[in-house]
Amino acid sequence: MSVTIEKGTILIYRVFDIGGEISLMKAAQLLSAVGGPRLKFPTDTRKAIIIKESPLKADLGTETLSLPSGKFPVRVFAKVWNYGVISVTLEMDIPAGTAWDALVRTAAELETSEEVDQIAGSRKDALKKQIMPAVENPAEWEVYEDYITYIVEKAPGIQDPHEFIKDADVAALILAEPRERLGDENRNFILESAIQYSTSDLAVIDWNSALLIEPDGQRDVADVIEFTLTHLLEFRYYDEMLGRKLDELYDTMEKKRESVINLFKDSYADIAADSSRKYMEFSEFLGRVENSLKTVGDPYLAVAFRVSAVEFHFDDWKKSISRKMETLAQISQILHGEVNTRRSHWLEIVVILLIAIELIPVGMELWKIFH
Repeated sequence: MSVTIEKGTILIYRVFDIGGEISLMKAAQLLSAVGGPRLKFPTDTRKAIIIKESPLKADLGTETLSLPSGKFPVRVFAKVWNYGVISVTLEMDIPAGTAWDALVRTAAELETSEEVDQIAGSRKDALKKQIMPAVENPAEWEVYEDYITYIVEKAPGIQDPHEFIKDADVAALILAEPRERLGDENRNFILESAIQYSTSDLAVIDWNSALLIEPDGQRDVADVIEFTLTHLLEFRYYDEMLGRKLDELYDTMEKKRESVINLFKDSYADIAADSSRKYMEFSEFLGRVENSLKTVGDPYLAVAFRVSAVEFHFDDWKKSISRKMETLAQISQILHGEVNTRRSHWLEIVVILLIAIELIPVGMELWKIFH
């Protein structure tokens, strides 16, 4: 059966880390000239979701996205998150009457489009320049996250979402694979992650993209996916930073061991202090991730968050960061022990010298007596 889309939207995400924490209050003041109301998640009985500090949302205007299949108008939005992240969204309408195969081809074009990166990057740069005074420790990471969410609101047969996804090749869309017919094992594996709140909606969330069937046009699940994506970037950032910091520590320790001049000073004191600071910083980040989103009365959004976290391998990133943090903590303890040992040695030397100085007059008197 041929599947066509009567109404739908494509959300194309690019997520950037631009530095340390961002003062959203100050950023809101800086953005007041162009708008940017604070995003508030709905708080009715279904959507009881709490973000510790809701992001700022800014409307960045429109663009024309050129793809091999044609030119598409897109609306550009950005969210500024207090933990140093800007997420840019290109919102593109699915033309009425679009066949599913054509949508899959569009997905493949979006996956390889350099223009998406250019548009998102330029809008991020402009926004970053505006809010720079609100950014603590600005230092942009060269790595960014990308993701695509497809939202279908109207389509023949959509009244029964499970039957709809049987007729539509969801796996081809999720994996942006227009040429090859995927095997049943791969197709079924992707569909196994489908979740539902009511009989009329459905969400298929994968590591690379998601399909949301939302007849009422709700964006709650899409917002949760975007939120989870920002934390994936933060996990990757801290994992990479920890690895780099450990490498620097190993190199610095080796150089200080080889340096003769360091025999006469506490060469590890500065490294130990830096290690302790980094450990506290990473610990604070993990605590912030754990506490930043809490679902209160909405099991559906809670499930969407957990599914996204599983697809983005949060547990693996946490384990990797935890292992490196344990190593960093051990190094800090060793270095502090080394510093204390050296200080004890210097104290012993000072005591011996003082005793020797006090014995000089006694020695001189004895020398006179015997000579």
